[in-house]
Amino acid sequence: MNALVIGLFWVLAAQVLIGKPKTGLNIFFGSIPFGALAVIPTELTGGLTLTPTPIIALLIATRLMLNREDRSALAVIALSKNGTVYLSAFWMVACAATLLMPRIFESEVTIFPIRSSDMIVEELLHPTTQNFSQLTYLSISVFAVFCFVRLTHKNFNMADLLGPIRWGASITVITGALDYASNFVNLDPLLEPFRTASYALLSANEVFGNKRTVGLTPEASSYGAVCVFFLSLLYFLRLAIHKDRMGYVKNIGLVFALVLMALLSTSSAAIVCVGIFMVLVVVDWLWNDVAIRKTPLTKTALLWCCVLSLVAIYLSFQPRLLSELSDIFSHMILYKKESHSYEERTLWTTVSLQALQDTYGLGVGVGGTRTSSFLAALFSNTGVLGGLFFMAFLLKALLGRWNYYRSPRFKSLQHGLVFAFIPPFVNLLLVGTTADFGLALAYLLGIKLGLVAKYPARSSELKLEALPQGAR
Repeated sequence: MNALVIGLFWVLAAQVLIGKPKTGLNIFFGSIPFGALAVIPTELTGGLTLTPTPIIALLIATRLMLNREDRSALAVIALSKNGTVYLSAFWMVACAATLLMPRIFESEVTIFPIRSSDMIVEELLHPTTQNFSQLTYLSISVFAVFCFVRLTHKNFNMADLLGPIRWGASITVITGALDYASNFVNLDPLLEPFRTASYALLSANEVFGNKRTVGLTPEASSYGAVCVFFLSLLYFLRLAIHKDRMGYVKNIGLVFALVLMALLSTSSAAIVCVGIFMVLVVVDWLWNDVAIRKTPLTKTALLWCCVLSLVAIYLSFQPRLLSELSDIFSHMILYKKESHSYEERTLWTTVSLQALQDTYGLGVGVGGTRTSSFLAALFSNTGVLGGLFFMAFLLKALLGRWNYYRSPRFKSLQHGLVFAFIPPFVNLLLVGTTADFGLALAYLLGIKLGLVAKYPARSSELKLEALPQGAR
């Protein structure tokens, strides 16, 4: 069965090279929920787990690199003053830190290793295979940003670039529902072939006697992060994804399903990000519907009041469910600091930041130490210089050239991309263990930069018809 699953993946992967660009994006988004699947048997890779999404991203990059025009464009993008030059500088600093620091400071700095049978045992810094593997993942994410910028330039059609999001969201909900159903029906023969990663899989953890929903990812926090990512994209880019009223209804249905799955994961980071998402929904509503589209305030407010009223009525008839949700919220959020997990993760970050100080701000290299926050991993792995370069890239990508396009539709889309970025990034800040910002955020940042860059065409030449009439 494992061989069948791996074979099916490689058949789909071949379509990325020979199929249409939209097919490649469909497969890219469809692969994100399969974070526990090793697409090459770990016996052949020395224990290294290669998951589907990085492989698909590499194939997308390979397809672009095979074209001379695309190769030249990617080189220009990598050195663009629109922000990607900072990302290129960050990557070079990360490479230098990874190649040099574990050797320069070998046996002189205390760290927590990325892979260890005991996650509370400290070690002395030394070069490991994790330096190579984590730098490889980071390099793929960096290059993916350039590739998504280029794809935006080549295919300035929002239906092609954003339509596949719904496909990935649907798979996320389905895999989560199957995992949840495994509480009541034996679905192990169906799910286990997709759980072949060599690292620890926490697929049987429980909270208050309830199994945490992990889908086909390694653990609850990973699945919660995937839900938050698709949830944010589906809602804040809804005007560009759907083409008709039925498409809008499908999107909103998936949004509610993803919120439910994120809560079922009982990941504290996911629960916090769902709360942030709710706040951003209100702000986005005031911005898009009231300020830009001039929708009557009472009409939209009435719609949301009806939805919230239905949820409140349902919960009032489910006192046991409401009590369980309250207990889980208290345990995972309010009293999180009292848990063993919180103490363990805090220790990781404390030791890693001390390692940054012990290396005089130069860092210990990508994959050199484990943390519980992306920001701590970023600076402790790549040093102060690398961290500052990445933050400069992030600020430039999110805030740069807002008024380049005059069309209200594209201003709304740029605004939506920034809002869609916030919940997944907060989730990464809360649970990230390495300096790799991931391919999900690489996609968001690449599309955002592609929209505001000046390379492809002037605004009069863009395919504005890609957005639905309702977004005008």
